[in-house]
This record gives sequence, C-alpha cells and structure tokens, in this order.
Amino acid sequence: MPAFWGLDLGTTNSVLAVCVDRDASPRAIPLPGLTLEPEHWLGAGEEPTPLIPSAVEVADPRGRKAWAGAAAVNRHHDQYVPLPPELARSFKRSLGRDANAPVARAKWGDCSAALACEAFLRAILCALRASPHAPTDLWGRLLAHLGRWPSEIVIPAPVDSYETYGREVRRLVRRCGVRRVRSLDEPVAAALGYGVDLRREQTLLVIDFGGGTLDLAVMRLGVPRQGADRAQVLGTAGKEVGGEVVDQWLREEIAARTAMDVDWVHQDLAWEVEWAKKQLSRRDATEVKVGRALLTREEFIALLEKRGLYREIRGGVEEVLRAARARAGGDLRVDEVLLVGGSTLLPNVPECVERVLGIRPRHWRPFEAVARGAALFGTGRPIDPVFYHDYAVRLQVANTHPPAFEYERLIPAGSRYPTPPGQEVVRYYRIRPGLDRFALPICELGRFGWSELPWERRANGALYWRPASEVERSRVRCRNEAAPDLPIRPPSRGDQARLRVTYRVDDQRRLRVDVLDLQTHRPILENASVATLTEGGAARAEDL
Repeated sequence: MPAFWGLDLGTTNSVLAVCVDRDASPRAIPLPGLTLEPEHWLGAGEEPTPLIPSAVEVADPRGRKAWAGAAAVNRHHDQYVPLPPELARSFKRSLGRDANAPVARAKWGDCSAALACEAFLRAILCALRASPHAPTDLWGRLLAHLGRWPSEIVIPAPVDSYETYGREVRRLVRRCGVRRVRSLDEPVAAALGYGVDLRREQTLLVIDFGGGTLDLAVMRLGVPRQGADRAQVLGTAGKEVGGEVVDQWLREEIAARTAMDVDWVHQDLAWEVEWAKKQLSRRDATEVKVGRALLTREEFIALLEKRGLYREIRGGVEEVLRAARARAGGDLRVDEVLLVGGSTLLPNVPECVERVLGIRPRHWRPFEAVARGAALFGTGRPIDPVFYHDYAVRLQVANTHPPAFEYERLIPAGSRYPTPPGQEVVRYYRIRPGLDRFALPICELGRFGWSELPWERRANGALYWRPASEVERSRVRCRNEAAPDLPIRPPSRGDQARLRVTYRVDDQRRLRVDVLDLQTHRPILENASVATLTEGGAARAEDL
C-alpha cells in the first residue's frame, strides 16, 4: 500500500511527515542522524516534534558527500566555537531569488544555495530509504536501493514565492530520484495539518511565523458553489521578519550591553544567542546569560516591542484582512486563527494576535502542521486553484531615453484558472512606425511585503503601473525574458492599433495568446503558450 509523504522545507528547521494510506492520520517522523534531540518548547506534556535543522556542510563540489541536519549542526554546535563559514544555513531564502548565490564557503570553494539545498534533500531521502519506513516488499526495496523511492512527495511553498522557487525545488528533488513533486501553499497546508474540516463553511486566518518570514493567509472553506473539500484563498500578506531577525536583534542588544563588536557576537556567539532566544521564550524563564550579558524574559519582551515585532504582526493581520475583504466584496468575519512556525512561540505573539482579532488562536504543534498538511494533500485533498501575484505585460513608454517601462495588468491576484470561456482579456497595441518586431514580456509582480500597487485606470479600461524607484522595480520578475520577438510584416505605419492580443490561462497555468495583425488580417500566433505562471492553492506537479 503506498505511503504519502510531505516535507516542510523550512528556513531554520524542516519536518518530514507521512500518511501510511489514504485514510490514515499524518504523523511527523524522525530520521536517525538528521533529527535533533527533542526540544520541549511547549512544556513537558507536549509530544516533541522531530525537527531536522535546515543546515548542511557540503564536502565536495558535486554535493555527493555532505553532513546534513543534526549531523551538520553537531559538528560545530558549541557555545564557544565560532559559526563556521562552511556550514550552509537559510539557503531556502536564496532559492527563488538567485539559486547560484553563495551561502557557505567550503574548502573547495563557494557553495551555492542550489547545491546546499540539493545536498540537504539528498541526505533526507537517503536517510528515509534506509529507515524502517522504507518498503519491505522486494520491488519496493529494489527501488529504494536504486534511489527511486519514494516516487512522489509534496513540498509546500511560501505564499511569497515566485515560480523560480518552485521550479528550482522541483528540479533539485527530481535530481535526488523522486519522479513527481507536488506543492501547495504553506498556509493552506497548515490548515490541513490542523485537521480543519474543509467541508464546513468557515473563514480561517493562518499565521505562519518561521525563521525567515511572517506569512499570513485568509481562507474560506466549505462554500457550496466550490464543492466539497475545497479551500479558497481570499488574501495573503507577509513581512520580512522571522526568527533570524530576532536573533540579529538579540546580537545587537548583547553587543550594546557588553561594548563588543556586533560582527564578533554574530560569529562567536551565534549558537548561544539562538539558545537564549528559545530559553527566554519559555513562560517559566527568569534570566539567561549570553556571553557577558544577562537578559530576563521581561527585557526580551521589551526588546521585541522596541524593535517593532508586535507592530509588524498587527500590521500584517490588518493588511491580510483588507485584501481578503476586497476580494470577498464586503464584511468578513474570521472564525478561527491558526498559528504555525517556531517563531509563534516567541513571548506574547498569540496574545498580540488575540488583541487584534478578539479571537484566541489555536496553537498546536506549530512546527509540524505544514508537513502534516502536505502529507494529507498527497492523499488527494483538493485545493481551489488561484493566483497570488499580479501578472502584467511590460510596455515601453513612448519617447523615453533611456527607455522606461510600465506594466499593463492582465491577471489580478486572486484570479482562478483556467480562464472561463468569454472572460479572456483582449488588448490592442500600436507599433512604432518602422518597427518590424514586437515582444510580449509577461511579468510577475510580487505582493509579499508590499503595499497594494497604485494601478491607474486609463480611457481604454486597462490598468497600468509604472515603478518609481529601483526598489519598486525589484518586485518584478519577467516570466519569458528569453522568448523571441514576434515578426511584423510589413513594418508598422501610422498611429493606429496594429495588433489585437487575446490572453487566457489554461489548466496547466500556461498563459496562452492569440495575436491578430489588424493591418493584414492574418494571425501571427494562435493559442500559443508564452509563459508559465505561479499558482497559489493548486498542486504543482511535474513528471519525468
């Protein structure tokens, strides 16, 4: 009988979970050599979560020899030993931005985020294939021995991720021998992991507060027209704050109290600062010594307040509710709040959320809810397919030197796919006289951590946005930069519209276009795929 595997690839810690069959309850499992000793953050009565530190030390340029998880941490985990440059941590954050960015300095050279992630995933899969959870039948044992088991795994993705992140993770997992990789959004996986009944009509706020980011999502469940077991995401928001940022605040506080250099504290007291954060997050904590500094729990809470942690949480909740109400078209009542991620254990985080919403959050096994939900999703739990980012075509602004660009929105965030018949987007474009080529650069406009874009509606009914700074331009990712230009024969003349372009999205998230030359009345493209878009709730699945 097949098992269904879910992996929560976290910034700081990762968790592997399994459903042994379609009707079984998910459970997080330990992997010998990779899983840390149990950490009792939630008190002695709570069953500890088998955490795998998201850390790896790669010993060769191909990534075939590496220490990962607890094995990598234990090689260097000493409160009085500096953080080694060869230990790669937080590589997840670089995958969707620049997978080739160096995240560690090994003896043989720089270790990229992609190589670190591949070595980490390979170590997890090798340990799983050698564990008691591997198949016992002859064929299954042979597949495991050949590195071809499991054949499928679900790895949730952050709500802020661009398509490059999902594509890179799928590529790396397939290189490790897994034939099929599926995904859903981490907040949706968290709701499944909490055991929420998708058939009951309700609205949930999921707050995923981990080591790298604070992600929030509002979901509506059980709406009759969606069908049973469907989840519709109404709004998302995020903040660039997480457990690693809190570690930095603590390092700066310790440096200020002891007149030490911040870089020295970061290098030599990294493990001790992380340990102190965990100890000060316990409700029974009194004071903790870090280096030559003493910190009490009350001082730690005051530091979090001073640095704006609770303000960021309140702002994130208000932002995601605004987005959800805009899509819902009116008032919105949140029925339940689910807390996920290790940073939700920081002091007063649940209380901060409760003060904003007047609802006591559910806070149960925050480390493993996403992994458990991923395993459940693998059994066939459906999720409503929507886009979380805006998509637009990049157009050059006339008479600008050097050329400036603006963006014409084609698909707003929250849109479902495939595009229903009759709801295709039709646009008309003028071509500058004398030009004989035309491009359709399709761009993804990130929403995570940003305010709503100031779209400008013009006389043609379309919405446009022009970035005003380099920072604003950094939220744009072109999905088809290398696509060839479209030929225009004969070259354009006059000032009238030359092309009519019809846009639609198919069930595989491919943006398809029909391009008609209005001068010659001949089609240039028909139902052509020009870009693949990043979805929100539905599964990303690719087979070899």
